Amino acid sequence: MDALREYSSLTLELPTQVLLTAIVILADWIASNQDFFPLLPLSTLYQPPAPDEQVTARRLAAGWAQLDLPPRWTPQPFTADIGTAIHDRFGLHGARPVQEAAVRVATMQPEPGLLIIEAPMGEGKTEAALLAAEVLAARTQADGCFIALPTQATSDAMFDRVAHWLDHLPGRVDGAHLSVRLAHGKAHLNDTFDGLVRKGYVGSIGEGDHEALVAHRWLSGRKKGVLASFVVGTVDQVLFAALRSRHLMLRHLALAGKVVVIDEVHAYDVYMSQYLHRTLHWLGAYRVPVILLSATLPSARRAQLVAAYESGRGGDHPTNDADTGYPMVTGSGVPAHQVVASRPSTSVILRRLPDDLDSLVTYLRAQLAEGGCAAVIRNTVTRVQETAQRLAEEFGAEHITVDHARFLSCDRARIDRSLVATFGRSSANRPDLHIVIGSQVLEQSLDVDFDIMVSDLAPTDLILQRIGRLHRHDRPRPKPLVQAECALVGVDDWASEPVIPVRGSRRVYGLYPLLRSAALLGTRAAVELPSDIPDLVEKAYGTDDVGTSAWQPALRTARAAAERSQRDRAAAAQGFLLGEVGPPNRDLVGWVSAGVGDLDDDPQGRAQVRDGEESLEVLVVQSDRHGGLLTPSWIERGGGRQIPLDLAMPKSLARVIASCSLRLPLALSHGGVIEETIKALESNCFPSFQQSPLLEGQLVLVLDENCQSRLRLSSGEFELTYDPAWGLIHERR
Repeated sequence: MDALREYSSLTLELPTQVLLTAIVILADWIASNQDFFPLLPLSTLYQPPAPDEQVTARRLAAGWAQLDLPPRWTPQPFTADIGTAIHDRFGLHGARPVQEAAVRVATMQPEPGLLIIEAPMGEGKTEAALLAAEVLAARTQADGCFIALPTQATSDAMFDRVAHWLDHLPGRVDGAHLSVRLAHGKAHLNDTFDGLVRKGYVGSIGEGDHEALVAHRWLSGRKKGVLASFVVGTVDQVLFAALRSRHLMLRHLALAGKVVVIDEVHAYDVYMSQYLHRTLHWLGAYRVPVILLSATLPSARRAQLVAAYESGRGGDHPTNDADTGYPMVTGSGVPAHQVVASRPSTSVILRRLPDDLDSLVTYLRAQLAEGGCAAVIRNTVTRVQETAQRLAEEFGAEHITVDHARFLSCDRARIDRSLVATFGRSSANRPDLHIVIGSQVLEQSLDVDFDIMVSDLAPTDLILQRIGRLHRHDRPRPKPLVQAECALVGVDDWASEPVIPVRGSRRVYGLYPLLRSAALLGTRAAVELPSDIPDLVEKAYGTDDVGTSAWQPALRTARAAAERSQRDRAAAAQGFLLGEVGPPNRDLVGWVSAGVGDLDDDPQGRAQVRDGEESLEVLVVQSDRHGGLLTPSWIERGGGRQIPLDLAMPKSLARVIASCSLRLPLALSHGGVIEETIKALESNCFPSFQQSPLLEGQLVLVLDENCQSRLRLSSGEFELTYDPAWGLIHERR
């Protein structure tokens, strides 16, 4: 008690108070864990033994040994030749200019701080960030890294790459294992991470792949999992540091001792950016090195990110963010470094096609006459499915792959693995003819490479991201496809002034960025990548007029509507946004008052830091002819297993069912029907599900033997059909 009174009387900066409080919480959790420190026998209740220092010391030693936390990673000064390091860490030959520049800037910074790496798609930004993280960790004695990405799919793809890096990372004490964590709601579906979890639980370390890594059993769960030394996860896990919630100080502790890497920083809208800016503010206050990655970052956006970070540090090491070219590496306190691209600019032909499917079929038949691999990217799942159905009729279903967000989680994981294996850098069995029809899931972080592309009109930077999947790797291509080409669709009439984007695209992105994109790209014959990227992105997000005079009235009206929407969304983000560090005498009293509550319910927190349409996630099972339930018959692992209805659910079976989660379409989850949909699904209530911690409280969608189900709402009856190749299809009857 004397120590507590002394602690409470200290005058400490708020960040220090936060971290000390987090450490006290962890110490309490460890000390009160009966697995580590068993309770005394009940017989001692009325006659407890007298305190004995030797007994206490033995209990402490035994408990600490049982906990068996992995030792700290000790980062090593980066002294190797960068080309040698690239080969040793990643198995690649030769360092690219952006990688050399990232290491150089990280080394030159007066005090490790913010590093922004801007380079085109496929230029090796990930490897540049990891090498720079080694430098910054050695300079600050950070004991790990937190790598954040936009989606679960991109996090999964990154986890394997990071695990390979960690296998070859120096700094392990006496060969000790590094603790790692994949941080998102579907982490158990990742084969690499799931294997590490099982190794961590059974203690059979040192066998098989990734021998240097372990997913420690105590560092599990959403509260403690992010405390592992190395974490790969969705950006939500970082943005939670700016969300007022219980045990928030543990989130801060998880970030404070690491180097934080955030990929695709251009991808976060105005709502999420409020949380990103506040997180950067706190990371600056903790003096945490931060590395931001982007291929398409407007200068105004870069300035906002810099200002947010420096506001936490007191602005004492401003970043020189003057534009000096592209690619570019910017660091706190040092001049920005322009980088020479590793390859000369590539010309990508731009075409505009009518939006009907007949025109699309005619175009693809001509372009793929001698074979090739094409990507067709749509902005809505409905357009993906309509397009896939027609192209399957024309080219054969065996030549079609569909990828969008309305698949079971386990099916999405299977599809993503297949795409990378088939169309990635190391693909050995690239088909002679294939068409991938996907939604926006194809534009972010998946290392896939196509010969030709058709894309719905989207904001300019996203079009450039999509084009980055064209001719991404050096490989032989069919003669008609040696020149990269992207055809734009998704406009009612390209000759109109202004053009009118299709309704679904307007709903997803808003009219204003689509009009600016159409004005910039609608008459261009080609784009040069990467040399055209900075100019196009600046014009897309600038305020100068684009398009002809006939476009200006529509652009002014759309801009006013977009600015109103941005103000409203920025204001909406303030509800649970954590305050700034504040004056030196500020304390923790009321720090997270009126917060969102406990983030153990991950969807609740994710809904607070992401601004989007409400969605419902369900678990999908099948009924059998006897009135029982089965796991979906088509899934790779555990398909067709009988599910108990009343008896306890085996853990292995619960994991299979949890992997069969699915997000329902907007038609069943928008504000006007969501309560009815929930009520209709709540009739599928099974005692065995409620007895399982993994499944308790989840909504269940039961498909019949034909993979169909009906939901009756006041607005009509919906027929749902699930196809493993096409995903969930819904029709109103």
